Amino acid sequence: MNTSEYIASGILEAYVLGSVTPQEKQEVECLSKIYPEIKTELTAIEETMETYAKMHEVKPSAQLKSKIFAQMNFGEEVKVSNSLLESKIEEEVQEREVKVIPMWSKIAVAASVVFGLLLGWTYQNSQKMSNELAEAKAKMGQEVSKNAMTESVLALYKDNNSVPMELKGVEKSPDSKVMVFWNKEAEEMKLMVENLPAAPKGKQYQVWGIVDGKPMDMGLIDLDFENKILAMKVPKGNIAAFAITLEKQGGNPTPTLEEMYVIGNV
Repeated sequence: MNTSEYIASGILEAYVLGSVTPQEKQEVECLSKIYPEIKTELTAIEETMETYAKMHEVKPSAQLKSKIFAQMNFGEEVKVSNSLLESKIEEEVQEREVKVIPMWSKIAVAASVVFGLLLGWTYQNSQKMSNELAEAKAKMGQEVSKNAMTESVLALYKDNNSVPMELKGVEKSPDSKVMVFWNKEAEEMKLMVENLPAAPKGKQYQVWGIVDGKPMDMGLIDLDFENKILAMKVPKGNIAAFAITLEKQGGNPTPTLEEMYVIGNV
């Protein structure tokens, strides 16, 4: 998502109105420091809001004061009863109230409606923006993982001391396939699962090395083995083949031959 789409999302307006989450607030403040165009737009929105508030500011009118002074004669003493004066002031106040209150009511109602609509629109766009950012981050994470995996695999293929081997599926699972990179000199073995059925609950794949005709434990494959290169322990002796079986979670001291999925000769 570029800066133009970020600005158009409405999150800057929500920030100015104070309707963003603490995380979104931090995000806006951070991005506005990095991108001048976001900072400029944020400043413009703040100034627009301030101008709007000043334009609709209503100062008390001097009308009531003028009317009272117009009826006062400072040149000669005029006797006015307290009841008459109070009645007159009350009439003026009532007249003022009748004229002013409806105007303020209209302004308040209109402002409330506009503000409510603006908040609703801003909230929807803010939520949409948050979802899009979350999706973008997830996709970016997946791409980073794929790139890292690709680089690791290429490095193994380029290693002259590592011999790539393919463990093919047996009759039980003919489509299964596991790539093994065997470095005999360093006594290292790494594998990458290309196709294995997901292990059922309570089960786990176990790797075996066939040494002098006997299966030797080489370790367990992670339950979440997809897009991973796993390093296995290597037994001492002359390894003739590698095999993988499905065992109980945690592994077995000996393989269950009926649960063999792949095998490959060295």
